[in-house]
Amino acid sequence: MDDDPSVAAAFEELARWADGPSPLYERLCRAAAADPALRALAREVPDDRSTANVFLAAVHRTLFDHSDHPLGEYYPTVADDPRPPDDGLGDALRSFCVSHAGSLRPRLRTRRTQTNSVRRSAVLYPAITHVADRVEGPLALVELGPSAGLNLLVDRYEYDYSGSPAGDIGSAVTIETDLRGGDPPLSTDPPAIHSRTGIDLNPLDLTDPEDAAWLRALVWPDQRERHRALASAIDLGREDPPEIVAGDLLADLPAVLESIPDDVPICVFDTLVLYQVPDDVRERLGSTIREYARERPLHWLAGEAEFGDHDASA
Repeated sequence: MDDDPSVAAAFEELARWADGPSPLYERLCRAAAADPALRALAREVPDDRSTANVFLAAVHRTLFDHSDHPLGEYYPTVADDPRPPDDGLGDALRSFCVSHAGSLRPRLRTRRTQTNSVRRSAVLYPAITHVADRVEGPLALVELGPSAGLNLLVDRYEYDYSGSPAGDIGSAVTIETDLRGGDPPLSTDPPAIHSRTGIDLNPLDLTDPEDAAWLRALVWPDQRERHRALASAIDLGREDPPEIVAGDLLADLPAVLESIPDDVPICVFDTLVLYQVPDDVRERLGSTIREYARERPLHWLAGEAEFGDHDASA
């Protein structure tokens, strides 16, 4: 049924990552790697995507609709008192996948690992506040690879930095994080924002219930704090969703930048996206941003260490 060793290898690799942080996903990955029928089903995931991650997210998403199956007993997102992983987990996974293969296959074939980790805003907030303090007037935010754009709402969240509040105090979304050192700008007066625009090849729509459910399914079931923050951020984002352009970050960035009035300062940023694109694209992107920064107030915040030597601010 399965003659592609790379599928088993993908599950084994993710099992090693999950060992410790997620006993449930570690055991699920081991079960899938050892089961020919599950491996055959996982081969529905296109070659250019993360097989194990998409498979687990598709199972998670489908389980939301069929929570009465015995597999749901193991998931903290489904069961109030989840059952710890045991020897019955593999059989439950296989039974679930056989019973609901008709729902799983379309998700395996079409969905991607388009996570939108809203907790990254805890790092973005002081960085964007720092940029805002250096310019005049509200900032235009432009995010590269935003998924559903939740981090474009960075000024709408409240933050708890080791007990120090910051951001929009009283927001429906509170993001807790540890402040390990330094003196970042942790203002309780969020920066003024002119506009919010994202560019993504395959954006998700916060107002689409299926896209919102997929965002939830991508988060590992036992990461309770991430689920809490994500659910609150989705509810908040639906009230006034950011603009997301479905396009290429290099080809479509100039049009987005030129649509913003010349006197409005821009902050272009990403969170762990650019490592996924080829070196030549990153180089051309850097050249494009520096070219625009010579003509107008523009700052660039990149979530990748290799961009640390480039200053694109004007």
